Amino acid sequence: MNELAELASLRDDITGRHPEDLARARETLNAGIRSAGRGHPRRRFAIPHAWSGSRPGLRAGLTAMVAVAAAAAVIAAVLAGTGAGPGRPHVKHGGGAFLTVAYVLAQAATAAARAHQPAPRPDQYIYVSSVDTELNMTCPKGSARGGQACRPQAEVSWLAADGRQIWLSVSGYRTGVLRDDQLSVSRMPWGVQPPPVTGSRVTWTPLSPQPCHQKPALGSYAYLTRLPTSPRALRAWLYTNPEGLPGRPSDLAWNAIGDLLDEMLVPPKLAAALFRVAATIPGAWVVPHATDAAGRTGIAVARYQRNFKADVELIFDPRTYQLLGERQVLARPVKGQGPPGTVVESNAQLRVHVTSHLPHYHSNFQGGVPASCPRG
Repeated sequence: MNELAELASLRDDITGRHPEDLARARETLNAGIRSAGRGHPRRRFAIPHAWSGSRPGLRAGLTAMVAVAAAAAVIAAVLAGTGAGPGRPHVKHGGGAFLTVAYVLAQAATAAARAHQPAPRPDQYIYVSSVDTELNMTCPKGSARGGQACRPQAEVSWLAADGRQIWLSVSGYRTGVLRDDQLSVSRMPWGVQPPPVTGSRVTWTPLSPQPCHQKPALGSYAYLTRLPTSPRALRAWLYTNPEGLPGRPSDLAWNAIGDLLDEMLVPPKLAAALFRVAATIPGAWVVPHATDAAGRTGIAVARYQRNFKADVELIFDPRTYQLLGERQVLARPVKGQGPPGTVVESNAQLRVHVTSHLPHYHSNFQGGVPASCPRG
């Protein structure tokens, strides 16, 4: 092993650092090399990264093996001693190693790839139970303009927690159903007292089938099986912005990953590829402690999303690295809601399985298979 490989192996777990942290490490390393009093041809090595996309590797003249080891120790000490800034912890130190975006998402990808899942038939349903909290808003009296909409920042907000059970057609061509149980309402830190819960707490909503000409039906399990499972190809597809939404490509790709994973049975190879693609999207960091909507604690990988003005987090079990859920956390103060750090939306996926039947529910629309669609 040469000096270059030795240095890389000593601290190849350092990723996700701020540029200023790397600059400080570079200055310290260069100072140490200069103090050694030896010149040597410059060589380049790159610190693995997942926080800010492609970035220049450090360049340094390396001397003998002793100097390499000493320089690595200096870099480790400098990086271990630097923070990631308020509200943006990029790494967690534990068990003698740095917990980085690349590491967390690689572990999540491995866990997803090893998941044992049934192969559902087109005529079956994906059942998912979950807990959601989301922001509810209303416009106070006198705050609307011409009865059309609220004046800017005039809305009042509160959090509503719901238990959800959903039956989704595997093919997308059958009617599904959603059962929503209203659990509670709570006040935001800077919000108003929410209105009392009235009426039935349970709502059944039929989910209309997709038009038969859409093949495969958008958003269905069958649709997911058609997506590429090569991380390179999947990343290219996500960055093409297939839904044509406005926004920055990286923001849209991060949102799309969350949407594909949410409230769905995701094929193992696709789920693994989604996590590997997420590791390549610049701007993410590790949140050492995050709580999903069911109160389960985990490790999150977060990214600031401009369109939400919030950090959007993927939360993982700290032992198995299975996906627990997602949440949105304010990155800046918002009138009527709260200061930075306020959770404005979260979900927890509790159970997923395949079933052959819909539940019986009170509705005049039980659905079925449209006559013009093929069975299944």
